[in-house]
Amino acid sequence: MTMRLNLAALIEDLGGASKVAQITGVPRTAPYGWIARDFISSRNLNALKTAYPDLDLDAYFDGDKDDNDNDA
Repeated sequence: MTMRLNLAALIEDLGGASKVAQITGVPRTAPYGWIARDFISSRNLNALKTAYPDLDLDAYFDGDKDDNDNDA
């Protein structure tokens, strides 16, 4: 199973790109780059968890079942 963090939904639920950028201390446009690259650094993820300690990141993971995956 391939897991993917749905960054667009996460950022939207946390108040949008401007709010997330303010929390993480990055430029306002940086969260859009995370979405485009499908990547967020652990430093920024840690800043979000620090600001929202009850945030359930597991809820933002999407998975696709791979028929060739025998790890189940």
